Amino acid sequence: MPEKIVAMHAAYKSGKEVVDGFLARPGASEARNAIVLIHGYRGLDDGQRAVTRKFAREGFLCLSPDLFHGNVLNTPEDCAFHKTSLDIPRAVEKIVDSVPYLRRLPYVGDKKIAVLGFCMGGGLALYVLGRSRLFAGGVIYYQSLFPDPEELQGIRAPLLCHYGTADSNTTKTEIEMFKSALDRYRKKYEIHMYQGAGHAFLNNPQGKSEANRKAAEESVVKTCQWLKKVFA
Repeated sequence: MPEKIVAMHAAYKSGKEVVDGFLARPGASEARNAIVLIHGYRGLDDGQRAVTRKFAREGFLCLSPDLFHGNVLNTPEDCAFHKTSLDIPRAVEKIVDSVPYLRRLPYVGDKKIAVLGFCMGGGLALYVLGRSRLFAGGVIYYQSLFPDPEELQGIRAPLLCHYGTADSNTTKTEIEMFKSALDRYRKKYEIHMYQGAGHAFLNNPQGKSEANRKAAEESVVKTCQWLKKVFA
């Protein structure tokens, strides 16, 4: 049964900056495990907000930091420019700095926190997990930003990864290279492939095919089940 939720603007300090974001949580007052959701190269758009609400209805407190400072992008050129211009180390710092903010909230406290990323955000989640021990697990959706394999060596948390077989951005070759690196470093992970699904099947709902809709539904169920085990 989906929970009733409340959603709102959020903001926290990272160095000398304030990072804005979007937060959704169950309406009940008890502390919950949390997810930091990292957006793709469109920015914190309506699709990202919808996913933030979706996971909150499943019982998690969810925070989507805005790494593009209010810019929501629509054309492929603008999206790609912002992605390729991104200061990756600084973006990682901003994501990691969300944790002490969440810890201060009475709705999280000392509960566990995972990181989940889409597209560009999937690659950033891998960087975060390789450089920080603050997250209990990582959920990777079709990363389109590919860290050097050595960056994966520092990952200690388990991974759950979702991909479509018809994704031209995150190709089978990239997935195999990623899997090979995880195996080489003996990381704990699961990979799920969704037949006929393309890129951004969960976080970009416009014009979804039936395969994308099915992949979105199945992946959310698998993610929630997996996170509940990781958080147990």
